[in-house]
Amino acid sequence: MRTLVISDIHGNIDALKAIQEPFDAVICLGDIVDYGPDPGACIDWLTNLTPPLTRVRGNHDNAVAFHKDCGCGQAFKHLSTITREYMWKVLDDKQLEWTGAPNTNARLELKDSLSIYATHAAPSDNLFKYLVPETSDEDLAAELELAGTDIVLTGHTHKPFMRELNGRLMVNVGSVGQPRDSIPRASYAIIEDGLVELKRVDYDVAAAVAKLRALPLDPKTVRELAYILEHADTPPKKPDDDFLPQCKCI
Repeated sequence: MRTLVISDIHGNIDALKAIQEPFDAVICLGDIVDYGPDPGACIDWLTNLTPPLTRVRGNHDNAVAFHKDCGCGQAFKHLSTITREYMWKVLDDKQLEWTGAPNTNARLELKDSLSIYATHAAPSDNLFKYLVPETSDEDLAAELELAGTDIVLTGHTHKPFMRELNGRLMVNVGSVGQPRDSIPRASYAIIEDGLVELKRVDYDVAAAVAKLRALPLDPKTVRELAYILEHADTPPKKPDDDFLPQCKCI
């Protein structure tokens, strides 16, 4: 049983299609929409899957489907708000309904007898809590205990990590479409024979950026979104007329 685990696609079909892995099942931890140019194509990729798909709702899925606040960090919230208007223009009613349909967590058993709790953010707060590589062992252990499974799968932070505590495993699979750990490569995980492996793959960042530049968005928004994809980092804090996407200095 080989399971592909993905999260935080954010409308980046170029990154999603770059994952060329054989798999028997897919677990998607949410945030298919916002930020990226191809939300419809990403939805189609998931809905056309032949293997079984387990899916949970992320905070951006929730915001797009139900016109709610995304609750994301201030460095990215304005980009989410601006691109959400584009999501509502290009997604039809069926796609919007599909986006908001799943629960915010799922429990499942793999054929290799592993119990899994899958959610976008954390067992204690499925939509909004950030579990990052720097999160303490104590806090992660509490989340693992709350879930009560062998493995907890999360995304949300766009920063992959894996840590075993008290015989249980916390896995943040990172982001397929918008990594933010200074590695501009799509991030995902494979679960096979009871083992979890975090993986990265190159994708055509330039093609994704070219699509962003063709969107009906203001130039500053496009520059910031392009910077995130090219550098896998937070855009520099610069005045509107002095934003240099090639400069990582703040």
